[in-house]
Amino acid sequence: MSDIITSWNAETGTGDWVFDPDSPSIWVDDQGRPITDQNGGLINAVLALGIPTSSELATAVLISLFSDGLASEDDDLPDNTDDRRGWWGGAIGSKLWLRQRARKTDNLLKTVQDDVAQALAWMVEDGVAGKIVTAAEFQAPNVLALSVVIQRAGRADLTLRFANLWDAA
Repeated sequence: MSDIITSWNAETGTGDWVFDPDSPSIWVDDQGRPITDQNGGLINAVLALGIPTSSELATAVLISLFSDGLASEDDDLPDNTDDRRGWWGGAIGSKLWLRQRARKTDNLLKTVQDDVAQALAWMVEDGVAGKIVTAAEFQAPNVLALSVVIQRAGRADLTLRFANLWDAA
């Protein structure tokens, strides 16, 4: 059993590590609905017995997607600074933070899918997954949702759905 889990605060758009598995935060969308895996299991929820229902694979996806990846020299930075963010320890994270204020276009959907595929490519390269399948769609006029399927040989696929990855409102 892990004594550290990754939690997400939907109101502030920040993640953190929780060291007390008896009172974890649960990843939720903007409506307060829990984000679940394909079996309906809560991501980073802990049962009363103290057994985490999230997997290390789901945590790896969360860290890979919601850590700020290093922006390229030619990326437009949304905050009018020269802070390209990224992690000093290596290439981890995604460029999703660059898309938070992007205009709603079909091109945005493709860009987000490409960002997610790039952030999770290490899983295929390291043999953790055989294939990663992503799908982005506008579920409401200004709300972008994301689905990530991690396909693993000889094991059940892991599907994670994020109901409010991006909100222009």
